[in-house]
Amino acid sequence: MTRAPSVHALKMAESAGRIGRRKAQVRYTFVERFTHADEPPPMARMLRGGRGGQVRLKLFLSYLWLQKEDAARELAIRHSAWATLLDLPDPEKAGARRIGDAQAWLEEHRFIDVRRTGRLNLVTVLDENGRAEPWIAPGAAAKKEKESGDLGVLLHRYIQIPQTFWTRGHIAVLSGAAVAMFLALLCENGGLGEEQPLWFSPRDAEGRFALSEDTRSKGLRELGNAGLVKTKRRPVNETDFQAEALYMRNVHFLKMERLSENAVIPPRRRVVRVPKRRSPAQDDE
Repeated sequence: MTRAPSVHALKMAESAGRIGRRKAQVRYTFVERFTHADEPPPMARMLRGGRGGQVRLKLFLSYLWLQKEDAARELAIRHSAWATLLDLPDPEKAGARRIGDAQAWLEEHRFIDVRRTGRLNLVTVLDENGRAEPWIAPGAAAKKEKESGDLGVLLHRYIQIPQTFWTRGHIAVLSGAAVAMFLALLCENGGLGEEQPLWFSPRDAEGRFALSEDTRSKGLRELGNAGLVKTKRRPVNETDFQAEALYMRNVHFLKMERLSENAVIPPRRRVVRVPKRRSPAQDDE
């Protein structure tokens, strides 16, 4: 079945885009960890714990998108509006409950602060690392650290997600695994251009991003179906003069221009294997 954002989701995203950043800023430390010994990064922690993981991840990224100033501002958005933006089923009831559950988890794990006043919860996003510290836009924080000569600027390296990720419905149709792998590829890309060949092994996916092989393969496959990633076979040791043979691997190329078009994920093609037909001579054996 083809997956595409609903008209309501696109209209809600267009409305949200009027108050969102042109490009959301997300710190590398939200997506990856420095060493395998460190605890899993926030992105992986959000995804874990059942079907609510993808709603938590998408909702938090959406909070970051709406931080238009360098310091966090309170967001007074009803649950059903968030549910419509993410295209959750039954946004007024079941979808709103899922947003409420995700918001409660994010508050418990210190990614947001919630002030309850009557009909709406007032949400203030906190530091991406779950330390309950005030959020400051990584671009502004990095500039301040650089001026003071502090090496802490490395902690504020960030990726940028174009607002079309929301306004064209990509965040609505992609699974949590696909969103996670999209962010991982943006980190791997390092701002060097979308034609940069990207690759990391299953060991890297676990070591750097704390993502399982199932999440990695599912996410990459879905991004390919959505047209956001192009995968090609390339030799690993092409410049090894003494290599006895070339060893091939899959490399991935981000197709960022696809974000400017409405999201759509066509159904996967089912490969039907037809048994090889036996010849009359074989039947007589």
